[in-house]
Amino acid sequence: MDQYADAVSRVVTAEANRYRDTLSDLAAAVGAQSDLSKSDFLQITSKLSRQRLPGAAGVALVVAAGDRDVSTVRAYWRAQGATGLTLVANPTADEHLFIVLRSALDGTDSTAGSDLSRAAEPADALRMARTSGQVTASRTYVLLMDRERPAGQQQLSFLLAAPVIAGMGTPDAGRFRGWIIMGMRGGDFLAETLQWQSRGAVSVTLLDRSTDTPTVVARPSTGVARPSTGVARPSTDTLDEASALHRERTVIVGQRRWDLLLEPTGNLLTNADQRMPAVALGIGVLITLLVASMAGILSGARNRAMDKVDQATAALHDDIRRRTQIEARLRERERELHHRTLHDPLTGLANRILFQERVDHAIATHDRGATTPAVLFVDLDGFKQINDTFGHSTGDALLSEVAVRLRGCTRTGDTVGRFGGDEFAILAEQIGTVEDATIVAGRIVDALQRPFTIDGQVCHVTASAGVAIYRAGDTADTTIRNADEAMYTAKAAGKNHYAVSGR
Repeated sequence: MDQYADAVSRVVTAEANRYRDTLSDLAAAVGAQSDLSKSDFLQITSKLSRQRLPGAAGVALVVAAGDRDVSTVRAYWRAQGATGLTLVANPTADEHLFIVLRSALDGTDSTAGSDLSRAAEPADALRMARTSGQVTASRTYVLLMDRERPAGQQQLSFLLAAPVIAGMGTPDAGRFRGWIIMGMRGGDFLAETLQWQSRGAVSVTLLDRSTDTPTVVARPSTGVARPSTGVARPSTDTLDEASALHRERTVIVGQRRWDLLLEPTGNLLTNADQRMPAVALGIGVLITLLVASMAGILSGARNRAMDKVDQATAALHDDIRRRTQIEARLRERERELHHRTLHDPLTGLANRILFQERVDHAIATHDRGATTPAVLFVDLDGFKQINDTFGHSTGDALLSEVAVRLRGCTRTGDTVGRFGGDEFAILAEQIGTVEDATIVAGRIVDALQRPFTIDGQVCHVTASAGVAIYRAGDTADTTIRNADEAMYTAKAAGKNHYAVSGR
């Protein structure tokens, strides 16, 4: 029993850590998106499956909203691709917790729109996750999506929640956006991850002791899913006289303490009892000789059985370790590919695609009162001579230093991009007046005319800059094109200067 208890405890701990890491990675991937759409969400979650996440019903994005914000939230996420989204608000809630995007893993309808404030258990878990900044597990309840099922098909379930924080480089970096959640059906989780470990010899029950009243998370029996309290009673095939073999182990899942209750089944005890008559007969017939022989046989059988258990446990550990390593490498590779898709490989600045997206987002979300976005287009004067004189490696190093100076001339929330060659662009958000934008342009022109020292070589370049302020009705393409045309005006006027579009 100790061997079974230790093996099951290790499996639950490893699975809980893997689910936690998966949810944290999903939250980080969503937080890295500047303008998340439904297609982005489905792509991020596309590699998840029931095989990789036993017991999981699906993953979803949840956002908070007040009564006045419901129509705004619905309109925004419909514009992001959730065209059929309908938000079903809880009329008694002060704060609504809407599922706006969902990816099903159990083949059910993936329609979003539920308000998780309808149940205290998920609502409490979401608030705890937001306060702690960590993955949190809810108390046991019946998933909202399962409450329309027949009673016999409902299960004791729980929810895992991870807070989504806007990543670096996004317009709202560091701000809380919502939660990534994963609904877990306890019975499926138990059957698919633990019951095979027990091999029919023990019965496993998960008990949540993180609250004043212990609550069953999952048990091997089937039937109506009504969360119960107290220590679970043994199943019908567990013999009362085996109480000395009961075992308990404790694991931490999503900041909650879970106890594993293991009880021997009739299979385990009956197999043991069947050996007793043979031992008694051997003692009566052969006395000392057969006692010694049976002891040797039983000892050898026990040792072989324990060796097999140890081998199976070691193989399980190796499989979990290899799977964890492979998944970590895949996640890192995905992050690298995503970064390369949106950034210039030489300077690390935003490329044309990402810059265009940032301008689109700035135009769509800017404050139409006191501030507006501005785009500055910068082209180096004399860069070709640097390449021709010192070579392309020096030219590449100079471009990297130019990127550093441009970052130094802008604010944290601004976006600096490279379009290729010696062309750069800056998105300055929340500009008050044209004069504010020209201050940034003048700072850039002054910074780039200072000499550069590259590998001992002193290099001189200047910059021509064009400034375009967003005007009502303009698109991102129009604003960028206006800045580009203003830059050529500055070049025509003698270079090493800036010009403003429309002047």
